[in-house]
Amino acid sequence: MKRVLVLAPVLALSACATPAERITAKLEAAGLPGSTARCMGNRLAAKLSYGQLEELNRVVKDAGGEKLTVNRLAHRLGDADPALVARLVETGVVCAI
Repeated sequence: MKRVLVLAPVLALSACATPAERITAKLEAAGLPGSTARCMGNRLAAKLSYGQLEELNRVVKDAGGEKLTVNRLAHRLGDADPALVARLVETGVVCAI
């Protein structure tokens, strides 16, 4: 019973995370520097469709602990969605400057 009470606030907070915060957290976990991940998270949340966000999430999850760069992410996305790859690379360049 105590575990449920302890986890309830954590679960409630994670449900309140914005798309930008979720993208940022995933990119940081994948190995991108925090400042780059935050910049990309904010920009990608505003530019990507729901389907593109799901595809990006799938690719990050499938990395299996490998440290990713923007280049590796783009390579993993392949030709599945050229618009997603273009936005990812564009955002990565802007955020790296």
